[in-house]
Amino acid sequence: MRPHDVEVGQTYRVRITQRDNPARFITGDPSKAEADLLMLSWTLEATHEFDLTVTATGQVLSGEPAVTGVRVAETSRVSTPLPPEAAERLGLPTDVDYVVEGVLKDAVTGQIVSRPTGETMTLPCAWLRPL
Repeated sequence: MRPHDVEVGQTYRVRITQRDNPARFITGDPSKAEADLLMLSWTLEATHEFDLTVTATGQVLSGEPAVTGVRVAETSRVSTPLPPEAAERLGLPTDVDYVVEGVLKDAVTGQIVSRPTGETMTLPCAWLRPL
């Protein structure tokens, strides 16, 4: 899609194929590791599709016109701060902030639980298609 055709607040279909070569958008920047892993995973798939609601236009990604948007995806991944009193009970130094990361499971059945989450990402305009 052309950059001037994209509207903030609109939802578009993103279609990524191996021909789009998502690997060229991998930055190697440690602060963008999550985005880089996503691009890498798309490189390994034949085709990947999802809906994206655009929140900002006029972006640039590796020299190409891009947009920033939000997609809703299912995840079982969770991240939560560890309260200082819990860190102390575990014998950890209390002058450090901790985060617990892992997988959400049902305590009774042990089954992994998925929940919707919004992911913000910046993608090339060329990957967008009108719904």
